[in-house]
Amino acid sequence: MTHDTIYIKLFGEFSVWVNGQPVPLDNCTTKAMRVLQFLLFRYPAGVSRNTLMDAFFVDDSTSDPANNLNVTISQLRRRLKKAALPGEVGVQLKSNQYTLTCSAPIHSDVTRFEECMAQAGQTTDADQRLELLLEAEQLYSGDFLPHLAMDDWAVTTAAKYRMDYFACLDALTQLLPERGEWEQLLGIATRASSMHPLEEFFCLRIDCLMNLERYQEAKQVYDQAIRTLTEDFVVKPSAELTRRFQLLSLANQDSHETIFELNNQLREAEHQRGAYYCSYPSFIDVYRMCCRMIERTGQSACLLLYWLVDPKGHALTDTDKIAQAAPLLSGAIHDSLRRGDAFTQHGRDRFLVLLIGTDRENCEIVDQRIQARYKQQPVRGVALRHSLQTVETDMPFPNSGIWQPQ
Repeated sequence: MTHDTIYIKLFGEFSVWVNGQPVPLDNCTTKAMRVLQFLLFRYPAGVSRNTLMDAFFVDDSTSDPANNLNVTISQLRRRLKKAALPGEVGVQLKSNQYTLTCSAPIHSDVTRFEECMAQAGQTTDADQRLELLLEAEQLYSGDFLPHLAMDDWAVTTAAKYRMDYFACLDALTQLLPERGEWEQLLGIATRASSMHPLEEFFCLRIDCLMNLERYQEAKQVYDQAIRTLTEDFVVKPSAELTRRFQLLSLANQDSHETIFELNNQLREAEHQRGAYYCSYPSFIDVYRMCCRMIERTGQSACLLLYWLVDPKGHALTDTDKIAQAAPLLSGAIHDSLRRGDAFTQHGRDRFLVLLIGTDRENCEIVDQRIQARYKQQPVRGVALRHSLQTVETDMPFPNSGIWQPQ
């Protein structure tokens, strides 16, 4: 009689563990391995032949999907035999139903997650409910089988468990503050925002830090939320996130730091070369302050807008190329400017640059430096476009430059 236990991880990744040790697996996206993951998910129940054919072979060019399924199952059986899992794991066909067979116990994070959520919804004991919800939260380590985005069954299942996870977080958000467990809730919110960078999780982190009177960290989370929303998702902060910023401002009014301590908090942590990068909302403040300084000193300043286009100058729609080129352009801008200049990313594919104490002629020299640095590592099929505008006159220059990679 075997005492071995097989544990299947389906959240965040696919992995198989025997007695706490990982089992090496082949490529998890081959047809045979995708079928195995479906069968493991449905274990101990089986899956009908028709369901498997609809899930994996409906779009195949083959004229015989039934035979293709037979071949895939044969491949899977050979791989399972080669893996030498305990309990002689196999695939059985009975009454037109494929079922995994194994004499050793098979457990999974998904099954336990479902059990915890169901029991938490049924119990009337508050302590037990909290314990079950906390276990469910720990079990969810990411989307269900994220590498199977090509399979409809996996995508719909992932969406279902994601909503269950959000429901778990909603319940914990009510229970933990009642007990003053802000530190524990902070850890949960931080984990949630790393897996799903949604504004509500950033707000929850800020709430936790404010209740712990860690206002500096709360401001850092706010800045992170702004960067994520404006740069990655190109959306404006909601009224709820803005309200957190206002509460942070009011909280700081009650602080008792000396002018020396405040000065140290305001300064950069370390001396850094290159232009100052800030979020778009912060860039607005920098720009408006620059306008006021110009009114008093008569100093000149220029605003540049850079954006990524295709070689014909049209809007770039290839998100992969944008993801490759945007960091390179950001680095080229940062390294080409002085410490007294500022820039920000305004959307996925465009950057704003503020050059202080610079006239049009020098601005064009700076532009040449930026273009030259970017061309050192260009992304094929991506061109740069830019336009210039003087801050003091708000009159755009008539010419825009475009550089195209060879």
